[in-house]
Amino acid sequence: MAQKGGTSGEQRRRFEEEALPHLDALYTMAVRLARNPHDASDLVQETILRAYRFFDRFEQGTNCRAWLLTILFNNFRNGYRRSAREQPAGSPEEFERRIEAESLRPDSPNSDPEATLSESGMEREVEAALDALPAEFREALLLVDVQELSYQEISQVLNIPIGTVKSRVSRGRSLLREALTAYAKERGIIRS
Repeated sequence: MAQKGGTSGEQRRRFEEEALPHLDALYTMAVRLARNPHDASDLVQETILRAYRFFDRFEQGTNCRAWLLTILFNNFRNGYRRSAREQPAGSPEEFERRIEAESLRPDSPNSDPEATLSESGMEREVEAALDALPAEFREALLLVDVQELSYQEISQVLNIPIGTVKSRVSRGRSLLREALTAYAKERGIIRS
């Protein structure tokens, strides 16, 4: 059960400790959904504001990142793309500074899949293959392979049955493998 009561200062402290460390993950997913850094920033800002407003509903001890991603997907699904440009932001400068500060936090070398792909020289091809996937497969793959959520958590984020999650992940990986195999054959990286 969500922890009710407490002072607003206490809620703010808990929110900053539990939710704000996930800004980078939220922004990464928002860019994938919105396909535009400015709209992604707006989407993350709206998500964080809504999460803070309803933080008393967050069940302590559960996965905060999954809870935040659920809010992000709901904002996106509920027509965020249409209305994002019409909604004025309260304080974009402060919000941008926080996102930038979070994104500059050092990660361990093996924890950044994008850096690994960049080093291998296939970043653009993987990006193009991923972007070419139908949205439902791309979303499932990003949540399981990039955000490292469990199938149960993805089921809750996308509001679909676990079987559908498994099917989308499997089909998405298959489509991605086909696209990258075709690229590798074209470049002579692998033989037919």
